[in-house]
Amino acid sequence: MNHRHLPGLVRRIAGATVATVVFALLNLANVTTASAATGTGAAALAAANLDKTAGTCANSPTHNSLGGAQFETSCSGGGSGGPEYWCADFVQWVWQNSGFSTGGLDADAASFYAYGRDNGTLHTSASYQPQPGDAVVYGSVNDTEIHHVAIVTSVNADGSITTANGDWGGTPGTGSMADFAVSSRVAAITLSAGQKSVGSVPGNVDTADGYTIVGYTTPTTTGSTNPNTPTAICGTGFKVIDSHALGGAVVYLLYNGSTARNCVTTVATDPGGKVAMDATLAAQGGSSAGNPGNFTYYAGPVILGAANVCVQWGGSYAGTSWTSGWSHCG
Repeated sequence: MNHRHLPGLVRRIAGATVATVVFALLNLANVTTASAATGTGAAALAAANLDKTAGTCANSPTHNSLGGAQFETSCSGGGSGGPEYWCADFVQWVWQNSGFSTGGLDADAASFYAYGRDNGTLHTSASYQPQPGDAVVYGSVNDTEIHHVAIVTSVNADGSITTANGDWGGTPGTGSMADFAVSSRVAAITLSAGQKSVGSVPGNVDTADGYTIVGYTTPTTTGSTNPNTPTAICGTGFKVIDSHALGGAVVYLLYNGSTARNCVTTVATDPGGKVAMDATLAAQGGSSAGNPGNFTYYAGPVILGAANVCVQWGGSYAGTSWTSGWSHCG
């Protein structure tokens, strides 16, 4: 499970002001059987699950509005098959069940930033006006990581937006991912007109940890069809820290902070058969490795220790290759 919540996240609900909103919901049957995916359909499905918990594993067990026992892997994706931080699970579940492509998404909130960048639907301008169904991606003023993702459920007449936040309000003071996950739920938070833009630090979204909006991602129906995600390929503890599009594939650089190891994998966007591809990684002053071959879904993972050194990473796909300079030092 990749880190998406700052250690102090358990403080985010204690004393926090969470706006209460009333939603005019579409008939759920219409949401789930619509022939074309729409942002308003996704927004309605998200709103239909307000106050739902992680699932049947939670302290207050619930089924989601479609009858399922969890949101994606909210109850089963953590350590030893237990609960995990599930804000990303929730938004992914909403998009998937609203007819949008979810290729490349996983339980890491950072995957929503990468999804938008790779599909051309990431909005990082402060002038962007978020729309229903968009994912709100949060970082922190304290670091460069992605920590939380929510979904826009309504754009209001006063210029504010209302969002649905999975995995919100877990028990304060809990040190365990599983304990937090089973005590949290889907919560509505309204961002004022003056605090909804990219770069804003909303006054009602985990101010203790300095949550800031780093982008909005609009879902697409034509994204990656590859079922493999970079975090799943590289394994537990790795998180995406950089990527580069190769045209038909994306090469990802990941890092595991607990082991000081980097991982590189090249992932085909729309697999259609075996293609020549490679993933390469070198630690400055140390080892280098690659994984050239003919693969359908991905090359790699290539994993090397890189404590306190720079790395050079890259890959190739169907004759297109790219290699970084020495970067991501330390």
